[in-house]
Amino acid sequence: NINGPLPEFPTPQLRELDLSNQKQTDSGGLTGRIPVALSKLADLSVLDLAGNKLTQGIPSAIGNLAQLKVFNVSSNVLSQSIPSELGKLKGSI
Repeated sequence: NINGPLPEFPTPQLRELDLSNQKQTDSGGLTGRIPVALSKLADLSVLDLAGNKLTQGIPSAIGNLAQLKVFNVSSNVLSQSIPSELGKLKGSI
């Protein structure tokens, strides 16, 4: 289990990031907001953050990830609307 906010990822060549289902217990799971810094991972094709306790909204800059094919933030506590910029993600599920 990973607890707390998402860390910064210094490797811009990262292609897949699956941190799903980290809340195995009531006290576990990723918390806080989805960092805008994730939008700098230009080679990212998979971003799975489902099953955590992430709050607020999805950064609109995620829509700039041209290689992103899988984007999953289900089963969190996101409270803002989905940014229109995510419409740029062609073929993402």
